[in-house]
This record gives sequence, C-alpha cells and structure tokens, in this order.
Amino acid sequence: MTLSILIPSYNWDCTSLVYDLLEQIPQDAEIIVGNDKSTSEEAIKAFQKIASMKQCRVYEPSENLGRSRIRNRLFELSKGEWVLFIDCDTKIDSPDFIRNYLKAIEEHPADIYYGGMKNTTECPKGCELRWTYEKEASKRLTSEYRQAHPFDSMTTVNFMIRRDAFVHTGFDESIRRYGHEDTLLFANLERLGKSVFHLENHIIHLDIDTNRKFLAKTRESLRTLHSLPDDIRPKTRMTEIHRLLCKYHLHRAFALLHIFLLPITRRILCSRFVSLRLFQFYKLGYYCGL
Repeated sequence: MTLSILIPSYNWDCTSLVYDLLEQIPQDAEIIVGNDKSTSEEAIKAFQKIASMKQCRVYEPSENLGRSRIRNRLFELSKGEWVLFIDCDTKIDSPDFIRNYLKAIEEHPADIYYGGMKNTTECPKGCELRWTYEKEASKRLTSEYRQAHPFDSMTTVNFMIRRDAFVHTGFDESIRRYGHEDTLLFANLERLGKSVFHLENHIIHLDIDTNRKFLAKTRESLRTLHSLPDDIRPKTRMTEIHRLLCKYHLHRAFALLHIFLLPITRRILCSRFVSLRLFQFYKLGYYCGL
C-alpha cells in the first residue's frame, strides 16, 4: 500500500506540519505541497525548504488555481493507492495520526476515511465567532454521530480516500469562488455509493478568521451554493430550510427582515458576545435574499 499526502497552500508556512508528518509516514509515502501562487515571502521561503526534504515535492502552478483545481492537480501528480488531503493551516493532534489511518484501513474497510477537526484551546481576540462555531461543531460531531450521518459533515480539512474512488469524481472545477467544493465532492461520492468510515483522528485548525472575515467568507460560501445549477446543487440544511420557506412563501419576509436588522446583527456578530442562533438567522436571511 502506498500513501500520498496532499497539502494545498496559499500564503501559509506549513513547514511544521510537513516535519510532523515526515516523522510518521512510511518509507514509500510521499508528501506533495501545492504552492498556489503565494505572494508571501515567508511562505515562498518555506516552500523552498520543503522542496529539499526527503519524500517531499512542491507543485507550483503558473497561476492561482483556487481550492478545487489545486487539489485536482495535486491528485494528478500523486502516485499513492491512498490519498490523504490535509489543509495547510493545521497541526497534527497525535503522534499516531498516520498510524491511526493505516490501522483503520486494515480493520474497517471503506473507500473514504474522515478524521475530524479540533479547535485551538484558546480563542484569538477578535475571532470569537468562528472559534465558537467550530468548537460547538466539534462537540456535536463525534465519530459516532458522523458515522450515523456519514456524508453530512465532511470537509476537505482532513480526509483520506482510495485513489480509484476519487478518480471518477474529483473536485468540480467550475467552482472558482470560496465554499462548497467539498460539499459537492462528498455528495457526488455518496451518489456513487462510496463507503465512509469516521474515526477520532483530529487535526487542529490554526488559522482562525476574524469575525468580519468569517462573515465575509460565509456570504461568499452562500453565494457559491446558490449559484450552483439545480441539478448538481447538494442538499444542505440551508437549502432544505430555504425550500420549506419558499413552499410557504416566507423566504421574502426572511430576506427583508435580514436587511432591516442587518446593522445591529452585524454589530453583534462582530463583537465578542457570540450568538450562534443569531449567526444561523444571519445566514438564512442572507441566503433568502439571494
């Protein structure tokens, strides 16, 4: 069995992550980091260092490819029977991280393995919304819950997939903006009848967005979801609630209420007093407005 670890990166120094992985991977494994046209001098120097490491390669396209295309190009360059995608802005949470995945392959045969994600222990100042959102999600999304709802909560942050399962789908390259390339990938894999095994094999997310940046990325993600054609748009909690509101002709009322309350809603969500219920209302109102 061969393993390829693929790490797409943009303006992020992932040297520490690569070092930690090199201490755990088998001799026949490879690590390929994708420098997606980074502009940060610190990140560029880090890529040069990684390129000189044993079992490592750095892929540098001539233009910024974006989240879907860079992952597909890394996959095309890889050789492993198994491919492990890891986000660059993360940290391994266990000295047995790779061993846990390899053990799962032996004991729980499946096409896809998902390890999950944890938050940093302390919340960075000004980043309360995303930090709290992810903290509450990690409490709920135990491996048992995820296994009961296998395709509902997977992201690209930390998952391993059999090569012949990924090759028939890949990431949809029509998605150029931020968000939902992962939702669509896993929806396609579910339609193809691929199997998933969930385990507690977390990585720690390090790059926590500020409140304002997280709201901006949330809006962009919702625009991406809304822009997908009906025949490929995946079912999400947001699309299902929106469908019900449309059925009872309430979506316009939600959109107008969102606009009316937007100044105070945004002020609260950008403060240190986090309300996840208000955040859900904000997302729903914005999506109805689209």
